[in-house]
Amino acid sequence: METTALSNRSFPGVGTSFLAGLLSASIYGFGISLLLGFGIHKIFLYLCAAVVICLALLSRSGFPIDRPMAALLSLVVLLTGQGYLMASANETDFRFLEHLSWPVAAVAGVVMLPERFGSRWQLTHKPIIAVLAAFYVVAQWIGFAIFPDKFGLFANPHFLALYCLLTLPILFYFSIANGGGQRWLFILALLGDALLLLKTQSRPGFLALLAGSLAIVPFVAVRYRWMTFAAVLIIPGLLYASGIYGFDDRMDDFFGDLRKEERVAIWTETAEMQSASSVREWIFGHGFGQFYRDYQGVSSFHSVVDFSFPHNFLLELLYSHGLIGLIVVIAGYGLFFAKLWVHTATANNDTRRQIGVLLIVVTTVHFAHAFLTLPFFSRSTLYPLSLIVGGGFRFFKASHGSA
Repeated sequence: METTALSNRSFPGVGTSFLAGLLSASIYGFGISLLLGFGIHKIFLYLCAAVVICLALLSRSGFPIDRPMAALLSLVVLLTGQGYLMASANETDFRFLEHLSWPVAAVAGVVMLPERFGSRWQLTHKPIIAVLAAFYVVAQWIGFAIFPDKFGLFANPHFLALYCLLTLPILFYFSIANGGGQRWLFILALLGDALLLLKTQSRPGFLALLAGSLAIVPFVAVRYRWMTFAAVLIIPGLLYASGIYGFDDRMDDFFGDLRKEERVAIWTETAEMQSASSVREWIFGHGFGQFYRDYQGVSSFHSVVDFSFPHNFLLELLYSHGLIGLIVVIAGYGLFFAKLWVHTATANNDTRRQIGVLLIVVTTVHFAHAFLTLPFFSRSTLYPLSLIVGGGFRFFKASHGSA
């Protein structure tokens, strides 16, 4: 990322370097805690919010809020207010407020990160991100060895799959961008990460990786596009033929009878429940937490497990926030993707173009995987998304030559 967001010109005084260091520590600490499944991410989020506020107060010109950040703030305020206004008055769950509001601090923190670290070595973000991605792979394989009953350092295979999906494009980028021995180290890390994903047997993870891989195709040179497209489609076939980590059985189970797929049953029952909504509920939704309370009465899984979300962002948003919430979230995602696409397609050098493609792929795999496996209004979805959105906003500012 190439924007110098913090400078002595913008934030003068002795405390600026100290605050910049705290901001860097909070953002990277937040990212590491997510990658390794540590439960200390709140501490780093609180620290990040405090530093962002302090830096805003020290600014001579005040804290500038550009259009992307203003749009994000408006979206958060709308979803939060509507979610609580439409919710049952008997129960108010403030976790939704926490999950929506605190990630805004992470987005601002990523945008405001200093470009370089240290007075002597002047490290940039690239080597730090590269090391963290490789470290994630090593740590998760160690986790499998130490905790055989868990999925690496996570208890849920979908969490492991999510962060495999987020680190795979990063490792792929560095395996291409670097040469010599470093390239082979990143290739080994890339293979280790891919095996981790296969080990999770997460079918949404496999679909998300396919979607992210296809997102690269339009940016490949025209003469190589069909070759790249064919390779993206052939690799799953080879994995199926190999049967590695039960990939063939998982695919056979999925395509054998889609009607028996758990998600299809949940979607069908959710659609039936939604159809009983009033006009007001169709427009404004039922509010935060109401799906969990209403679904138990129609769920065919109630005797086994109570689902708190329908494993589908569109159905979840429609039920909780109605057509208004569904439209604004789709518009938000669409605008973010569109701006990434335009800034990448019009990039004036290869490095910026590669970073843009990387952001597009990471955004795609996160959306595709979380769409089918995680609640939209959960920290599991929104916390990693905040780092992606922050990286995107930083990329937009750099493309405009902002300092």
